[in-house]
Amino acid sequence: MLSLSQMLGNVSKAHFQSPDDWARSVTDVLRDAAIYHQAGNGFYRAQCDALGVDPAAINDINDLQDLPLLPIGMFKRPDAQVLLTCSLADVETETSSSGTRGAPSLARRNSETVTRALVGLIGTYREFFSLSGGAGLFLNPSDPEVSEMGLLKDFNILNSVFDDHAYLVADQAFDAREALEQLRRWKGHMIRHIVCPPFVVGRLLRFLEQENFNVRLDPYSMIITLGGWKRHTAETIPAEGFRERCHDLLAVRPGNVRDMYGMIESNMLAVECHLHRKHVPPWCYISIRDPDQIGKELAPGETGTIAVLDALNTSYPGFLLTDDVGDVETGTCGCGRTGQIINFRGRGPGGGLGHCPVSIERYLGSETGKDR
Repeated sequence: MLSLSQMLGNVSKAHFQSPDDWARSVTDVLRDAAIYHQAGNGFYRAQCDALGVDPAAINDINDLQDLPLLPIGMFKRPDAQVLLTCSLADVETETSSSGTRGAPSLARRNSETVTRALVGLIGTYREFFSLSGGAGLFLNPSDPEVSEMGLLKDFNILNSVFDDHAYLVADQAFDAREALEQLRRWKGHMIRHIVCPPFVVGRLLRFLEQENFNVRLDPYSMIITLGGWKRHTAETIPAEGFRERCHDLLAVRPGNVRDMYGMIESNMLAVECHLHRKHVPPWCYISIRDPDQIGKELAPGETGTIAVLDALNTSYPGFLLTDDVGDVETGTCGCGRTGQIINFRGRGPGGGLGHCPVSIERYLGSETGKDR
């Protein structure tokens, strides 16, 4: 079994634990996280009390489904600071979502959470992409333009492994010819990689088709995507077809076209292995819930609402009920890694806006809330 610090110190080892050791390790780190937030967060303690849950009594991975969940809709509220375990003065970063469903979510993180998330993310990238050097073409805005966007922060961590990089989206504009020219400048000097949301790659591919350009990247080039198609659903390309087009038009091996799944409210980022299976980090647990009975966890393989339990977060409880729909598999992947595989199926109807045992209004109106 591994502690949280051991997982972060050796991400590869954590992904290759035996199934039994993985189950014990993830249970232990999530139990410790829940105990921490119950003790230091009055709002989360109220949720535990309302459900009669004692985090210290969690002994088995099946017990994790009993932990109270915070609907991500709460992060859209102006009074979302009530979710914090840390003080507002300790908040180091604030990241927001794109707001495709109305008001954007705002997630606040303290320095301890930021440090843990950075260490975990770099280790995860190293484990799954084995990148060291090369050039990264980022087809998304740079940090100075939209520094608060959580998706971009996940992308920009990749800067630390590249020898050179370029950002080619400015003022919401993308010039495919400029992207191709940048790729040509790097040709023969370093391995070229493309990093961006999938809809931008889709536009680059359409441009290559329309102009009948023949572009061949390098044998080990990668295309790394995150963020889905969101406002660009009409442009969506099914995953297998997307990889085939990347191979046909950019000569990138299908196994090197990798997608990731995450959300700004959580530190969880599930990254695809070469078999295109998204691996849940060993410090996180995915619980699939019945949309009609959110307290009920569905069996592996059944489709329902995705709940994410994350042990890294000390700024607020990382036990979140999302608006996303999917299923999860547990066991050993063909790549040899153990743990959970998440299959994102789409967006739900917005169920993450409710289902909290004690509402913010009720908590703030109680003596517990006033004394906090």
